[in-house]
Amino acid sequence: MKMWNEVGLAPDLLLPALGPYPDEDVQGIGVAVAMLVKSTKPGRHNPEYTQFETMRKLRAAYSNMFHASARSNKETLTMGRDTAKSFLTTCPTQSSWFERFCNGCLQRMGQEVRQDLAVSVRVMLAFQEEMELEWREPQTTKRRIQLAMIGSYALIAFGGSFRGHEVFLVDTFGIIKYAQKRLVERGQEFTMVPLLGRYKTENADRYHLTPLAVRSTSGLEFGKWVARLADAKRAQGLSHGPAFSDERGQTVDPRWIEMEILDRFRIIQEKRSGVIPAEVQVYEEFGISRSFRRGATTEARNQKVSENDINLMNRWRNFEKAGGKRPRMRMQDNYSDIALMIPSLLRFSQAL
Repeated sequence: MKMWNEVGLAPDLLLPALGPYPDEDVQGIGVAVAMLVKSTKPGRHNPEYTQFETMRKLRAAYSNMFHASARSNKETLTMGRDTAKSFLTTCPTQSSWFERFCNGCLQRMGQEVRQDLAVSVRVMLAFQEEMELEWREPQTTKRRIQLAMIGSYALIAFGGSFRGHEVFLVDTFGIIKYAQKRLVERGQEFTMVPLLGRYKTENADRYHLTPLAVRSTSGLEFGKWVARLADAKRAQGLSHGPAFSDERGQTVDPRWIEMEILDRFRIIQEKRSGVIPAEVQVYEEFGISRSFRRGATTEARNQKVSENDINLMNRWRNFEKAGGKRPRMRMQDNYSDIALMIPSLLRFSQAL
C-alpha cells in the first residue's frame, strides 16, 4: 500500500473486497463445526477424544450427499476426454478454506496408526484345537452351523491370506459344488475356495478360485473346515448367496464373527502360556481386517515361500481393482489358466 501511495494509486481500488460474505455456507464451515464436535466424543481407542481419521468421515458423508443432489448435477462441470477427466464442483467441503482446516486439524491432532497384530501359526493351531473340542461336544443344529462358520472363516482367511471383508465373498453354490469333488493335483489333494467376484475373470467364470491344501505342513485342516462350511449351508437349506450367512441368506455381522474368534484367542491366552503373550490386549490388537493376512504372509516368508508365489496367491485382487478391465499383470499371468497354476498356488497354503 505504501508503494501504491508513492505512485498515486488508490489501494481501495486495487485490493479485493474482503466482504460481505454470502449468507450461504460456501466454505464448509458447518461441516467443520460438526467435525470439531465429533472430535470431542469418546473414541474406540481413547475415551477422551475421537481420532482425525474417524472424524474426517463426516466430510466424506457430506461430500457424497452433495454430489448426489440436484444442485450438484446442475452445477458440476467436466473437463477431459475418455478416462482422463477433471471435475469442477461447488461442494463446500472441497473449498480451499476447508482443505486448510483439515490440514490444520491433522497437524494438531496427528494420526495414531494401529495395525492389527499378526496371527501366528501357533495361535492358529491352538484355535483349531479349541474349535475341535467345541465341535465334539453336543450342539444344537444352529450352534453347529455357527461353529462351522467361525472355524472355516479363520482357516480360510489364514490359508488364503485374505483381508477380513474378502472372506465374506465366499459363495455358497461354489463351496458346495467343489466340496462334492475330490480335487487332486500331482498327487496332492486340495480344496477350492470360490470368491464371488464382481467381474468375469479366469475361464470366463464369475469366481476367483483359490485352491488351499487340504492339510498344511503344520497341521492346519483347511479341507476339513471348508467341508464343514459346505455341510452347514446344506443344513440351512441354502444353495446360493454368501456362504457366511444366517438362515435367511443375509451376510452375518462381521463384528459377530470377529468377537467369536477373539473370544477364543482370549481363552488361548489364558489357558496356553506363551502362545499369546500376557501383555497383548487381544480385543484391541487383533482384528479380522488384517491379522490373518499379515500372519499368513509372514509365515509364508519364514517358510521360504517365494515372493512370486505370494504375489500369485493374491493375483485376484488385481482383477477386482481393475474394474472389470484387464489389469496390468505380467504377460505369463495373462495367459496362464487357473488349472495350470494350482501347483504354484498350493505352495502358499501348504507351507503354513
